[in-house]
Amino acid sequence: MYQSGYNMRSVIIDSSSAILMYKSNIIPALLKYCTPVIPEEVESELTVPGYEGSEFFTDLCSKEIIKVYEPEELISYEPAGSLHRGERDVIALFFNGKGDFIIIDDGRGGGFCRDHKIPYINTILAVKIFLFKQLITETEYAAAWRWLLANGRYSQKVIGWAEKADKGTLAFFI
Repeated sequence: MYQSGYNMRSVIIDSSSAILMYKSNIIPALLKYCTPVIPEEVESELTVPGYEGSEFFTDLCSKEIIKVYEPEELISYEPAGSLHRGERDVIALFFNGKGDFIIIDDGRGGGFCRDHKIPYINTILAVKIFLFKQLITETEYAAAWRWLLANGRYSQKVIGWAEKADKGTLAFFI
């Protein structure tokens, strides 16, 4: 199920995105696609005993399948103060050179990435990329897409953009 390699991209992920991927059953595709990276704060959010997926994420982190880092230095941009610590630390890890891009499902965090030219996607785009890379089947894609639309907090604007996104639009991430 788990694959890693020297040429795999490192992708920094926030807790919301990790949980959405877990609940929509696309973590196996994620692990074929990249080396996931999270800050210690996100690890603490994902591994709270008793919460759905906590044992799964604890296992992946303890086996270093998901790489966990503490940011070397925090970001000092004024708008970053409005972000939760997990999102701030995800962005800080990008500035620390720990990942090639970010998967983030927090609206303010995504806005910060957009405004500061940080390459990022959300989970519904990740599902589309996994389909384009043939890491999931059409059936798995349709099931994950439906689940994310029903359970994720995506605006109609975000959903519409994601529906239209093609391989050319997402080339950097493919």
